[in-house]
Amino acid sequence: MGSQFSGLEQLKNNQYINRLVDDEHIDENDPFWNQLLSFTLNLSLTKENSQLLDESVALECQKFHQNNLKSGNYASLIRVFCRRASETRKMTDNNLILLQTTNALLLIRCFTKYIIEIENENALLEQITYKPGELSLSMKKPELDQESIVTNKISDLSIKKNSVDYSTDSSSASPKRPFNPNRNFLKSRLNQESNLLDSHDNSIDYDSDLESLTNGNTTQTGLSKTDDILYLLVKNIFQICIDVPVKTYTYNLHLEALNTLLILLSTQMYTRAPTHESYIFETVMLKMDRYVSDFVKTLLKNIIQQMPVPNNTQNLASYLSPETTSNQRSLMSSVASGLWSVMTLGLGTSSTSQQPETEDESEKNYLPNLPADNSSGNQNTTDVQIDCSSRLLAWQSCHILLILSNHCTNESLYNPYRLALFHFTDTQNTPTNLPNSEPLPWFSIDFTKLFQMFTYTIHTDQYSLLLYMLLHRNQHFKMFILSRLNIDYLLMPLLKVIFTAPERNSHHIYMTLIILLILSEDDIFNKTIHNISVKRLNWYTERSLSEISLGGLLILVVIRTIQFNMTRMRDKYLHTNCLAALANMSSKFQNLHPYVCQRINSLFNLLSKKRTKIITQINEENAKLETEGKINENKESSGQDLLQDLAIIEELMRMVLEIINSCLTNNLHHNSNLIYSILYHKNIYLQFRDHPTFQDVIQNIDTIITSFSHEIDHVEDKSIENLNEIIIMGAKQFSRDRFRKFPELKFKYVEEDQPEEFFVPYVWSLVYKYSNLYWIDHSVKFFNTNDKDTKNRFLKNYSSYPVIKMLFYSFFKSLVGKEVVVELKNDLSIHGTLHSVDQYLNIKLLDISVTDPEKFPHMQSVRNCFIRGSVVRYVQLPADEVDTQLLQDAARKEALQSTANK
Repeated sequence: MGSQFSGLEQLKNNQYINRLVDDEHIDENDPFWNQLLSFTLNLSLTKENSQLLDESVALECQKFHQNNLKSGNYASLIRVFCRRASETRKMTDNNLILLQTTNALLLIRCFTKYIIEIENENALLEQITYKPGELSLSMKKPELDQESIVTNKISDLSIKKNSVDYSTDSSSASPKRPFNPNRNFLKSRLNQESNLLDSHDNSIDYDSDLESLTNGNTTQTGLSKTDDILYLLVKNIFQICIDVPVKTYTYNLHLEALNTLLILLSTQMYTRAPTHESYIFETVMLKMDRYVSDFVKTLLKNIIQQMPVPNNTQNLASYLSPETTSNQRSLMSSVASGLWSVMTLGLGTSSTSQQPETEDESEKNYLPNLPADNSSGNQNTTDVQIDCSSRLLAWQSCHILLILSNHCTNESLYNPYRLALFHFTDTQNTPTNLPNSEPLPWFSIDFTKLFQMFTYTIHTDQYSLLLYMLLHRNQHFKMFILSRLNIDYLLMPLLKVIFTAPERNSHHIYMTLIILLILSEDDIFNKTIHNISVKRLNWYTERSLSEISLGGLLILVVIRTIQFNMTRMRDKYLHTNCLAALANMSSKFQNLHPYVCQRINSLFNLLSKKRTKIITQINEENAKLETEGKINENKESSGQDLLQDLAIIEELMRMVLEIINSCLTNNLHHNSNLIYSILYHKNIYLQFRDHPTFQDVIQNIDTIITSFSHEIDHVEDKSIENLNEIIIMGAKQFSRDRFRKFPELKFKYVEEDQPEEFFVPYVWSLVYKYSNLYWIDHSVKFFNTNDKDTKNRFLKNYSSYPVIKMLFYSFFKSLVGKEVVVELKNDLSIHGTLHSVDQYLNIKLLDISVTDPEKFPHMQSVRNCFIRGSVVRYVQLPADEVDTQLLQDAARKEALQSTANK
């Protein structure tokens, strides 16, 4: 029935592969397909083995790419797969059908990946949709003669795929063929036929669909053969994932389906064109509506289940379905060993045969259950981290879900996967709060299992990003998380990620800090974390802590991150994220550990010393300028940088003072340790009592120092125990009326208007590095694969907006106290005195008036206002009071920044 071989190196000599890639058309009803697709291969899915597979089939893919526009075997292979997929859904216990369906997907994946990498999506569509007997664009080009093909093949035998010359000169064996379908026509066709597609029920007869596709000009969907073939491929992949239960013996089929879909979507990595113009993405986004809910639910179930790659998956006979008879097992075993072999995708070892499990594997949970006790510190369970990359089905499901849900985040462009992810509910509750325009219900997932999964996987970029998306946009899941009594099981691994920041990439740290910021917006969360005690911290190595509150530990980790960033990473904006989270929590600080209080004071002292150092450097620069008597452009630029650094440090110092002030004014009687620590380090605060930047916010701290120092000075016994008793008693008797009132200190995370500019490259960088698939570096255009840390480059390029704003911060800071006119994007013009401006160009105006009060009557009674920088169109300034040199310097730096980002 077939020829047996022992390794990938014999693929090129296999008669079935050679016939498939030849220029002879093979009908989808030919018995050849049964022989071709009945193969196995002992090869685990690792990046190294993926590269080995790609390089081993490179010449065959090259020949297939060259001859398919004569043979049309690509379309035939897809039709065969669709039929096998239909049979698989009806007979999931038929192992031969499972094997052939998996192998058909593998061949489709290999050929698709090759074409995408060397050409583009248009070339792929041309290859997929070509039918023998019809005029093809390839007919219009001179064909390579057989001698050229043979010569090129012989010369390339020893060349690996990643070094093959894919140039389009006359010596190339596979010249590129331009294919430019009319995209307006395609979009029109999609819109016209969407109702026809959606009218089919989920039990559509794929054999009938394929029969009409083969024998007629149109299918039941109303689309032409060429338009419909890609739709059929994607639809059958979706249906396999949805309808075929995940069992030990179906694991490879599910994994290959996701890998194939991942390859189809990877066209985004090889082009800089907008993906909403991609026909593949249009198909996935616009034609799969009736499958979206079930497909997203299936991906989430795979993620929750975290099923490891089954052992012995290389040996087909080891994992036949329970319904397989002994005669069938014997037959299948001989077929699998007698036919030529290519691939199963397991990572397990092929040791001894095992009997299949009889329980429902699709509902089995492969993660340890969380203990009922709500103290992870006592149970020491949060130190357990699973190897997510070895649980390939969940791993690839997460990659697919992130890709689809981050595509076209603009609300004007429809993304059903994003809607499904943001609106699914708990299995214990009925859907609520869904917009009337959305179908009800989407679906439900067990939130408890989802929460448990995150506690074991949050140490990875992928699952941190997924958690961020759910907390930010799925209000059902966010409320569930915030209501958890055992929130420490999630928070402890998050804090460990932040604590080990030097070992991780900047994106992962930013995502984790934003998760903390989102959680800190809730007052119940801020209060709960101080009621949970944590013990036996194995990973916190700064100091031995026998016991501490979870809230205190959070403060320690965030402060350590700020201090580490100041000395090494020097990221100006990570400070703001850290301090914003602490600011949100500050009003609920209570019973802080003495070491936590010490670290808070140490942070302010560190910033103070940093400020003194910068001022010294500024004075030295000014002295040099006066001595030399001329202005050096480089030195002037350095001086402006120092002024900018000084403004940032002072802003951070003010935030720390606001955090301390918020804690004392809201919870004075619960923070005796903090009062004691402030009294002990009072000199670092009193030196700024008269500083104009800090004098308002430091006023309450000064009141505390003065009041409690007066009581302590008259005590003879100054032991720590006695002083603490005096402070506790004084705090209970202290009248809050003595405090100066300040607005509640709250920060809220707001996602940017076009988040895909950051998240899409980030997601694809994760796929590139961690999907266990091999990608050719020089073909990737979406990001620079040669960077040591690819993802850090994304942060530099796609999050540069605050950097540009910061360049103008020093300029606007110089305008404080001057009269300005601020025009907003809604055409409202506000005249007033500039009181303050922060590093995000948020502006506070005093004594305001509006230029058009009749149009904006609600503004007539407003005297002071705070304006977000993102809503400002421009600021009108008095020309004679503008520091033009400072403005020109900021503009020059902005131009340099823009050039660097390009």
